[in-house]
Amino acid sequence: MGEAVSAPLHAATFNAENFSLLLDRELDRSELEALSDREYHDMNLSIWNPNKERPKIAAIARTILEHDFDLVTLCEIGGLETLDNFNGLYLANRYDCFLYEENSRRGIYVGALLKKGRFPGARAVNVEGEFSRNLLRLDLGSEGGNLQVFAVHLKSQRGEDRGIEFRVEEVKRLASMIPRRKALVMGDFNGILIRGMHQFEFEPLLELPLSDVLAAAGIPQAERHTHWYFGNGGRGSQLDYIFCTHDIEVLEASVISYGEPSNRAERDRLPSDHRFVRAVLQAD
Repeated sequence: MGEAVSAPLHAATFNAENFSLLLDRELDRSELEALSDREYHDMNLSIWNPNKERPKIAAIARTILEHDFDLVTLCEIGGLETLDNFNGLYLANRYDCFLYEENSRRGIYVGALLKKGRFPGARAVNVEGEFSRNLLRLDLGSEGGNLQVFAVHLKSQRGEDRGIEFRVEEVKRLASMIPRRKALVMGDFNGILIRGMHQFEFEPLLELPLSDVLAAAGIPQAERHTHWYFGNGGRGSQLDYIFCTHDIEVLEASVISYGEPSNRAERDRLPSDHRFVRAVLQAD
């Protein structure tokens, strides 16, 4: 008999935009929903990272549950307590939660949800080094195709020099860690990595045998926008990516849209200023 082929992996990445869900006591979902907005927000004493609006949290949860993802990497999560609360209150504890609270000065981190029972022997590692936020590595077991997954949120293009020196070095460090086989790199890259249009600091990554799942699935560039920005006019761009090594087959991929905002006010009513990127992948 030949080797068993692992089941296709349904993976997604999403920048949840300043997602905090901190509570001062144990509640079930109905008790949480019964709170007034004032009571809910007063549970979180932070003036910098207030609790995210509950309808936005519910919309994010519906997306995860409707697609029944095996793996979700999430950016801008306000700590492991937030991720645990989200999983327990909104996702019926279907996932194991992973997040290391390191590096981020803003108190927003990269986390991951792994479907319970889907990845025997899976483990998470906090990758040390000079990164803008925590860099999370997931080592998935046989049912995940024995993959290494790197969940990232790279340096934003802010500051007097738009952080270019840090961005260059951060990308080099990341590229040096990625295996050439059975690997995924996914998250918010805070830049353009579309080949032929990419920003120069991403060249070390694009020299690796990696495929953007949206490009591999034939999604037109105009349909790959994952982030909306309104300032000096409005525009959409692809800042969020799932990259896979060339030994991984992309069975399908898409961007999940919450709508097409025409101004900042419309965008602010959406669950996030980003969109989910999802892919179904075969590692064997």
